[in-house]
Amino acid sequence: NVATPPLLDWVHIGLQFQIEHHLYPRLPRHNLRKARDLVKEVCKKHNIHYHEPGFFQANVETMKTLYHVACVASKSKRGDSGFYESALWDGLKLTG
Repeated sequence: NVATPPLLDWVHIGLQFQIEHHLYPRLPRHNLRKARDLVKEVCKKHNIHYHEPGFFQANVETMKTLYHVACVASKSKRGDSGFYESALWDGLKLTG
């Protein structure tokens, strides 16, 4: 999730509420902020971390993650099948 002011909900069209969207995919976006409050209460009750950085921090985290994934992908090699293989591929095949 990304912490944004309620007045900007129309700009982000609900994309800032990823946790709630994936918990309740059919929930209309105008109800996601209400669902967020409920989910945060449940997380607090059960001592579950609810990650919700601000807009700029969320973009920094996204760029760092994309860079890390790109670095890992650049080290993948073409396997016997002719396709690029990686640790993820090995994990899916249970060979790693």
